[in-house]
Amino acid sequence: MNKLLIILGLAALMIPSFVLAGNVAPTLYLEVSYQTYDPEEAPPPVIGPEICAHVRTYPVALQCFAPRLAFTYYIVPIHVGKLDMPICQTTGPSCEQFGGYLGLGFGITLTNNVGVVQTTPSFMSWNACPGFLKGPSAAGEPAACIASSTALCHDWPDHEGYLLYNNLSGSTERRLNIVASADLGHYKVINCHNQYDNGTVIGHGVQIGGAQTIVCGESPTAVTETTWGAIKGLYR
Repeated sequence: MNKLLIILGLAALMIPSFVLAGNVAPTLYLEVSYQTYDPEEAPPPVIGPEICAHVRTYPVALQCFAPRLAFTYYIVPIHVGKLDMPICQTTGPSCEQFGGYLGLGFGITLTNNVGVVQTTPSFMSWNACPGFLKGPSAAGEPAACIASSTALCHDWPDHEGYLLYNNLSGSTERRLNIVASADLGHYKVINCHNQYDNGTVIGHGVQIGGAQTIVCGESPTAVTETTWGAIKGLYR
């Protein structure tokens, strides 16, 4: 028995530390909501608190489809889901073996239903949500968007920001897709240990108009504590 414990202990020490750090496979999603307006008045869109934060209810269904309507604002938050549990209560070196995120750099492309780059709806702005600070963009937005936490480690209900588009015609289908930031060359989540999560993956973008063919994500919440979180807990 003692020999077996020694072998298991040595095996644990051979696991590289980066394997147990941050989030294993945080997943990026776009969401969409919309507001029509009178073209003679064209007021700025009203951004409610639900744009920047989910209410913690289960299961969580993301909204990734909206009809394409003339004289309509489209509000597109970016969602960082499937973060590891438990979420770190602070930031910095002590967060190495915990989940959560501090920020994200990414880009957005607008295409039609066959992937050809489009110019409408018109991009208006990239905006940081409360608790995040928008960063500079050398390549220009939305090709390079970035924001980072002003203080705390964030969980999946917190959106770091949202993009705003203006649509003037009820034309054909459009798709918004997450791509690598033109500044950074990637779309990796910054975890609460202040390192990149190399396992970051893209879940889905959004579809505006046409017959819905996009499949929206459901319950993009944390990795269960009984799986990866429990394994990491053995080494804390």
